[in-house]
Amino acid sequence: MSTNMWKKMDAGLLTMIAKVARNEALSAADEASIADFLKDYAGTSGESGFAGGPSGDVRGSNNLRRTNWFNGRYLTAEALSRQDVYFDTRARLAAHAQMPGIAWGLGLSADGLNSTPIDSEGRFGGLPANRNITLRRGLAFDHIGRPILVSTPFTFSIDQLIGAYRKTPQKVVGGGVDFMPCVCLVNDPAGPTGGGAALPSGPFLLVIQPGETEEGGAKVMGEICGGAASANCRADTWRGGFGLSLVRFPVELPFRQDLQSAWDLRGTLSAYFFDVFEHALWKRWDPDFATHGPFCADTGPGRHDAAAIALAMVYLGEDGSVLFMDQWIPRRTICDTPAEDWHRTRFGAPPRAAAWARIHQFQCMLAESLVMRPSNADNTNLFARGFRHIPPIGFLPVKPGPADEKRPMGIPLFDKLLGNTQGAQWLVSPLVRNALGQAEDYFQGTRVITYGVVALHDDDILEDLNNVFDKDPIQLSLRPPRNNPDAATAVAGAPAPGHYKASLYQAGTVQTTNAVALPGFLGVLANLFDVLGMDELVNRRTEIVKLVVPLQGLTREHPLVGRLQEDALNQAQSWGVNPLLTAANPLGQLGTVNDTAEALAGLVARLGLDMLPRHFVVYVKQRLVLLDLLFYLLEILQFLLNFMREIQSLGKTGSTGNAQSSVSSEQVRVQYLRQPAEKRAMVEAILAEPDVQASIVRAADLSGSGIAVTTRNQAFLDKVQSTESSLANTITDPAERKRVALGQVADSYAAEYPDYQLVQVLAAVQPQHTLAVVNKLSVTRSTEPTRSLGDDLVKDGPAVFEADEARTLYVDLKSGLESRKVADYVKGSDSQLTVKEVLASTPDEAEKLLGAERYAEFRKNYQADRAAAITGAEALAKGVPSELAVKVEAGIQAGTPAETVVEKLKTDTATNSATRPALDQTATLLRITGGQAGFLKLVKRT
Repeated sequence: MSTNMWKKMDAGLLTMIAKVARNEALSAADEASIADFLKDYAGTSGESGFAGGPSGDVRGSNNLRRTNWFNGRYLTAEALSRQDVYFDTRARLAAHAQMPGIAWGLGLSADGLNSTPIDSEGRFGGLPANRNITLRRGLAFDHIGRPILVSTPFTFSIDQLIGAYRKTPQKVVGGGVDFMPCVCLVNDPAGPTGGGAALPSGPFLLVIQPGETEEGGAKVMGEICGGAASANCRADTWRGGFGLSLVRFPVELPFRQDLQSAWDLRGTLSAYFFDVFEHALWKRWDPDFATHGPFCADTGPGRHDAAAIALAMVYLGEDGSVLFMDQWIPRRTICDTPAEDWHRTRFGAPPRAAAWARIHQFQCMLAESLVMRPSNADNTNLFARGFRHIPPIGFLPVKPGPADEKRPMGIPLFDKLLGNTQGAQWLVSPLVRNALGQAEDYFQGTRVITYGVVALHDDDILEDLNNVFDKDPIQLSLRPPRNNPDAATAVAGAPAPGHYKASLYQAGTVQTTNAVALPGFLGVLANLFDVLGMDELVNRRTEIVKLVVPLQGLTREHPLVGRLQEDALNQAQSWGVNPLLTAANPLGQLGTVNDTAEALAGLVARLGLDMLPRHFVVYVKQRLVLLDLLFYLLEILQFLLNFMREIQSLGKTGSTGNAQSSVSSEQVRVQYLRQPAEKRAMVEAILAEPDVQASIVRAADLSGSGIAVTTRNQAFLDKVQSTESSLANTITDPAERKRVALGQVADSYAAEYPDYQLVQVLAAVQPQHTLAVVNKLSVTRSTEPTRSLGDDLVKDGPAVFEADEARTLYVDLKSGLESRKVADYVKGSDSQLTVKEVLASTPDEAEKLLGAERYAEFRKNYQADRAAAITGAEALAKGVPSELAVKVEAGIQAGTPAETVVEKLKTDTATNSATRPALDQTATLLRITGGQAGFLKLVKRT
């Protein structure tokens, strides 16, 4: 102790030292006195780097160690190395606060990359392996926080990487946390060794890793380095660097008809990497998802191992060439923290970097694909371009061009006016339709159903981008034709004849060759359920996307630079809008139009054309949620419609195999009672709900169904009441009597109005609830369909038939009558309208279409033929002798017209009086149906 310290030490301080020696407790004043004494002689705590206060009551330690420097200490290599390790570790720990990945740059480029033909069928002919590839400068951090810096562009070739791979083959294995596997490398025992074996074809990852190399010679005490080798001489410095490697990605892609070209391989591997390797969708929510441990634990350790950073996926062909190099399949940029990714993946969302990468990968692959095959070529849908899973949002390039008849608006009158007056140059809507049509072509023939909207502000797209960021990918597959379900992959990407429409508006009305297709409103619903059934949607066999056309203003003004030239004249010309041609009169005060936004703005003021579509259309995966009640209703309707179709398929069939076109309520009920009791109980309970009944009414109104006409339902209820009264003496049970009456009336109405087959099904399920629905439909509503000419001609209501055979025969005859032309009923008329089209219009509309005289003639002749059809159906339903039916069939099969066969049989001496009435009725029915002999196959033989 120095003399100065002894001078300052007093008796009190010595007393405290004595207390410490005896392990006695010190008072607060004693502790303050000691601290005041030590502060002048112990040095400044901030300079030492140690904590200035206590570090806790219970203390632990970690593996961070740094050298304690003080005067007189030896300066050794061990001490300095320990200090380097400490600060290096501290820097890496700071990097742990961010995700591993690419901070910026590190892109790859090469001439001729990804130029394999889209329709190539072999796995060869890609970029030669000796072609130079450039790695652009950039920065990345690996999983343990080490920086990977590429300070200048670096050139290499795949050949160089192949040589290294042959010596030490490596492959990627899964690792890290669920949904976030690292690119962990292990030796590949199946790979070539020693440089002798051929390199296997397949997918590889191009990875980058940090490294250091020795540089220079250090001066060592007593020796001179750089001359003869010395055991004590070492490198002077360590130079930071990086290493590139080609490592095997262990996935084998089989040879399949839909997996041939390099683009198919690329799209399939991108789907595998996103949905299987990195973000295992099937593992998202395990059964114990909400109760397992990680939710109660910390945010997890993240990925802190010496994994590599992936730059691209490379597919080597059978000839050693590069079939494709896709940077955005494995590349991950730093965009959030490990804790953020942990939270997201625990709740089933994809990592943020993966979501961004998926969009980049899609846009990059699509852009390169459009270079190889333009969008106006054949088979340009996304599936044919190799895509299998695509991100939930994407940008579809469209080619600007004038509107034409190939992209109709869908409104016949509007389309006609636009075509005759070239009005498309005056309106933006045809151009929007053109853009939507091109976007629909990307999904044509696939199981994706689209509908279009227009974004008045192009920045609205950002809202969609934010809203769908965490949604699952859209699955792409070909939709099989209706007439050949097994032809889904007959020709990859080629929509065969009869394929489903890609538009949501057309999905329900697409034509079908299904032998048991339902008619009218039921047919539309059945088609929709085929395409948009809830099981189809839930199992991702059908996807629904929104197509958004963003609009740009032509004369928008920027507060600093005024009108933007790039949003003006050049954009208008590319869409086929020429201001000079669209001007209605000489330019006058405008003078000569030049390439300025102001000149176009003057024209806009006169033409009203101040907006155009962008050069792309955005697709967005839609949010599909239903009110629980609506879900119950749709599920029950789907069951009932499928059930109705099954009933028809069990009906009587003719020689052609076509299903019976009409069934009775009793037939439906018999089949319904064969369903499981639990399912029947649920169906009846749902139909008993007033809200469900109201929903059926609203659906009927909005669809314009034939069951929604008020007057028809009022007559229906009156007919049920009168029929029920007529059954009082034969059926004593009131409930049973009501059920039978309701079924009979529903049968007769279904024969006249096919949409009432839905009422038949409801009547077979629960009569009381059926009447509740019809009661609601009998009340006048603002959205109901208007009464048609067909209603007006059936003044006494639909015909009631005693035998089911007669009703079935009448349905077929009525269909034949309605398919005839109006000209068949009105002499001198050349109208191409069908009888069905005229009957569907109102009486006033029909009179305007035909004229007063021809309208009256049509009414008279059609009513006569309808009466003949009713009479003939009742007569032939009683049966025709088998020998007579055989003669008619033989004559028709020999090629003789049916009318000629019947007339010849009339004069045949072998024909007796018993068969004469049947022949007369057959001749009449052949006449009123225009010679359509199909009804003969439905006639019962005796």
